[in-house]
Amino acid sequence: MTDLFEATARADREAADLLCRHLDGNEPITRRHLNDAMVQAFGGSDADGRWTQRDSFEILEHALALHLVRQPTPPSSLTEVRAAITLVDRLPTQTVRSEQQIAWQQFSTPVDIAALAVVLADVQHDDIILEPSAGNGLLIAQCGPHESLHLNELDPARRARLASAFPHASITGHDGATLNSTLASIERPTLVLMNPPFARSFGRGADDYAAVRHLQAALRMLRPGGRLVTIMPDWFSNNGRMRDQFETTLRDTSVRTSLRLEKCYTKHGTSIAVRLFVIDKVPGGTVPSTIQRASVADFLDCCTVAARSEVRTVTAP
Repeated sequence: MTDLFEATARADREAADLLCRHLDGNEPITRRHLNDAMVQAFGGSDADGRWTQRDSFEILEHALALHLVRQPTPPSSLTEVRAAITLVDRLPTQTVRSEQQIAWQQFSTPVDIAALAVVLADVQHDDIILEPSAGNGLLIAQCGPHESLHLNELDPARRARLASAFPHASITGHDGATLNSTLASIERPTLVLMNPPFARSFGRGADDYAAVRHLQAALRMLRPGGRLVTIMPDWFSNNGRMRDQFETTLRDTSVRTSLRLEKCYTKHGTSIAVRLFVIDKVPGGTVPSTIQRASVADFLDCCTVAARSEVRTVTAP
């Protein structure tokens, strides 16, 4: 069985490396490119049962992470997010979902949204970064220089890919909603980047509050003064039926930025709207007005990067 896992891991990496060659160019990445890379790496087609169409999209995401971490200049300004937008335009639309993807809520962050999140995070050289549900690493792959990185991912296949793309990161496989206890012994982060599962929890199944549980756990771990950038369900706002949940979760924090992104997940096969928040763990006041747009490019002229707060050293959660 170990030999089988090792063979699959080698094939994963070979297919990803083949796709990286296309990503390094300027041409569109097509379904034909995905299929050819998978056939060459796995020694047969999906019709032969060697791999599935969903597997090919997972490997594409792995290739994207490998491609992005190799870039010499990660985005550091809103203007530089345009390179990620151009990259997304070259990608095929993910048209197939697996039962596991739906059950585990494995909906990765499009790289243009990830670039926007990284710029708004304002990564510092001394940041201790945590990604509680890291997936294939797309949200974290464009971060600039930092002190250390901890990636947590429940799915073992994705966890193995993270180890390949981020060899210097600490990697664990816990439930992201319990990290404030399961990772209590690690150095607490000064920056959290997260895209939690929206509607399912490990051990609970369907869970309308899954994203909130993950956010609450991450906020408990975050050092006072630290920053958290998160993608959340569209209903998580200070208006409507979930207002009490929103205000309770973000008590004693400051929301610096509130964005509503419409139709920005189309390359990942869904038109779902999401919210992106920049939250500092300092006592705050009024939540800023939400900026709503239908593409990442539309945010670049109307967003600002909020200055980071002073992080306080703490010895206990």
